[in-house]
Amino acid sequence: MVLRFLGAGLLCVFLLLGLSWARMLWVEDRSPRQAAPAQGRWLHAHDVELYVQEFGDPAAPPLVLTHGTGAWSGTWDQNVQAMAAAGYRVIAVDLPPFGFSTRPASRDYSRGAQARRIIGLVDALKLGPVTLLGHSYGGGPAAEAAMLQPDRVRRLILVDAAIGLREHPAPAESAGIAAGLFGIRPLRTALIATVGTQPLFSEFWLRKFVARKEVVTPSRTAIYRRPFVLEGFTASLGDWAVQFAGEHGASLSEKPEGFRKLSVPLTLVWGQEDAITPLSQAQNLQQLVAGSRLVVLPGVGHIPQIEDPALFNLRVAEALKLP
Repeated sequence: MVLRFLGAGLLCVFLLLGLSWARMLWVEDRSPRQAAPAQGRWLHAHDVELYVQEFGDPAAPPLVLTHGTGAWSGTWDQNVQAMAAAGYRVIAVDLPPFGFSTRPASRDYSRGAQARRIIGLVDALKLGPVTLLGHSYGGGPAAEAAMLQPDRVRRLILVDAAIGLREHPAPAESAGIAAGLFGIRPLRTALIATVGTQPLFSEFWLRKFVARKEVVTPSRTAIYRRPFVLEGFTASLGDWAVQFAGEHGASLSEKPEGFRKLSVPLTLVWGQEDAITPLSQAQNLQQLVAGSRLVVLPGVGHIPQIEDPALFNLRVAEALKLP
């Protein structure tokens, strides 16, 4: 009886995975240039074509935005006009595999590779030093870029950044464990198709990241889901997830010493109710960087730019005006 029950359970699991795989193949049928919003453009940076959207006076000082996990340039829709009004040329970029940027043939989504893409974008824009604003996952590559090429960065703003500081690199076998558990590409793709890029779960996951649950509306969720139609989107998210889980302290921005030596001005903007990267992480970063500023946003969680856009825009505008 027990074996029969277990067999029926496994059959249901495999059936669910198979149906999710079929849905993924049916939906993911468009190229970036077919699916991306028409107002953006692609710029070659390092090893990919980065999709960017630009706002404000082209002659104004440049502000480059890097988004978090599951987001893309379009999820800044409540913020970019306020940043442009603060006197900046706003360049919102899609970091692969998220959004509409092309994906690297190497499937390299390490923090160092993403930082080199940001640096390549700055060079492609030919705008000189830029202000970098990185949110959540995008904060790591932004900080790494500022450490690798400080001459390309005028100021660094980290918003609820997922930095993952380590005093010492993790043992190499920790990356091997992550790769072993999630290392079979077709299996991980099917799993992500079932619980990650399955539209029925989109609101559920987005709510996990915010303190103000009421901001997760169907229209807001639809913006996050827009890239789900790209060819190979789910598989590329699996490639990214394996690397993200396996990073073990090799990057400059994963080490406290990297922040102690940071040579560009740093402002930290943090949701007081953030349960993903708690406020204590921002306080640790502030202690590492002499002269850094911490701006705490009350009543919001990990995605303050959608939880309280007015407050977030005001505080970022104030940070941008600092000398």
